Amino acid sequence: MPQDIFMEAFIEILKYTFPAALMLLLTYLLLSNFVDNEEKRRQFYLRKDLQKKALPMRFQAYERIIVLLERISPNRLVLRIKPGSLDIGNYRKLLVDAVRDEFDYNISQQVYVTDSAWNHVVSAKSQVVSLINKTAAELGSEATSADLSRKLIELEMKGDIFPTKAAILLLKHEAARNF
Repeated sequence: MPQDIFMEAFIEILKYTFPAALMLLLTYLLLSNFVDNEEKRRQFYLRKDLQKKALPMRFQAYERIIVLLERISPNRLVLRIKPGSLDIGNYRKLLVDAVRDEFDYNISQQVYVTDSAWNHVVSAKSQVVSLINKTAAELGSEATSADLSRKLIELEMKGDIFPTKAAILLLKHEAARNF
């Protein structure tokens, strides 16, 4: 008899606690799922908003890098920095410094482009500096700064595709893909 009373009490308690525990578990699962979905939705909108704000900055970076590459191409460089009466050594240094200054001024733009694109920009800059130094060395100290500027223009015109132009094309294609 006492065992029957104990069993009846246990069943009575179980009648009330089991549904309550089941409801508690379901409520926890539903709320947990809801909170996770809300967090994912919030992250999505945050990312979307950041991309919306970053897009103009990225596009501007592509523009600035293309301007950099145009400004350091030998044709534009010698037109902007006139040889004047400088000797070839000083003119070579002036041209190389101008290329490096342009590059240094725009170095922060690498944050907005891919590593591949930035590597092409760095390579183009290095090739321009190398071309200036090599051409000045080949002409020798007897040549004038006008000879150096003329030879640089000729070399750029002879080449199929100059490194700065190749980098510009790559940047244009990358920008077209992203925008």
